[in-house]
Amino acid sequence: MALDKEKILDLAQKHILKGQPKKAIAEYIKLIEADPKDKRLYLKLGDLYYKTGENEKAITEYMKLAGLYAEEDLNLRAISIYKKVLAISPKRIDALHKIAGLYLKEGLSGDARNYYLSILELKTDDQEAQKALNSFDPPRQPREIHKTMEAVEFSIPAGYPSLEQIKPSDDKSDLSPFSVVEPQILPEATEISPPEKDSEMHYHLGIAYKEMELFDYAISEFEQAASNPSIKFDCYIMLGSCFLEKGAYSEAIQHFKEAAHVEGLTQEKLARLHYNLALAYEADGMIREALERFSLAFKMDHSLIEAKKKFEKLAKRD
Repeated sequence: MALDKEKILDLAQKHILKGQPKKAIAEYIKLIEADPKDKRLYLKLGDLYYKTGENEKAITEYMKLAGLYAEEDLNLRAISIYKKVLAISPKRIDALHKIAGLYLKEGLSGDARNYYLSILELKTDDQEAQKALNSFDPPRQPREIHKTMEAVEFSIPAGYPSLEQIKPSDDKSDLSPFSVVEPQILPEATEISPPEKDSEMHYHLGIAYKEMELFDYAISEFEQAASNPSIKFDCYIMLGSCFLEKGAYSEAIQHFKEAAHVEGLTQEKLARLHYNLALAYEADGMIREALERFSLAFKMDHSLIEAKKKFEKLAKRD
């Protein structure tokens, strides 16, 4: 007999509201057994275990979830879950390895390298991490050093002082044609990810966290991504949305207003901004401000039918 999934989810939610997480856990286990590919169930079960202090069980569920994401090449979502594991247990070598491998798949070698270095700090004889680092930094071939050099005759060009006329000086700031410049030894080049790619990675991680309703994690990622001017507007919109979901209305309004200061906004983006700001005003009980923004959003973009509907509904209440 097939399980009634919606009925069991509803029952689990009732247990949670009554403060009975263990009963809710039992219901989620039933659902996972019936549908082991439903990723949302693992996240919810992991969260319930974590709230009841069963950290190892929580980590087990999160690791399963991250594995499912990785199987579908949803690498950034998998990374976001493995980072959630590390937030509980920072020394989980297996999670560190998984993140490093996924960063490599995404072409973020610099980030992968940092995670392999972290692994070696925890486990100095980790052969997999050492092998990966060696692949980033292939051993240099020793340069052949010539012990003897043939004498080279040279003449002083016309107009330059003779060697006898050159007086020693402690001031080396004025380099004459005969000054000896010590060769500059440059630090070893290491492969790093371009700033644009790093910020885009943080942005997509933020999206993954937001979709999973992990708003605090999402906020952290969007804040890091906002340094990239090309996605700054989107980051502020996402930050505002996260704070709105958390019920932090004043912070949401502030971030939406910050988005308005980004240069070169199209009319479409401005309409989107006004709509989101209207939602925050409405949630905060600022009805007149919300009406004004819904009206502006629809005037700027007539495809925003939802803005018109919101305006009409609010106008009746006001």
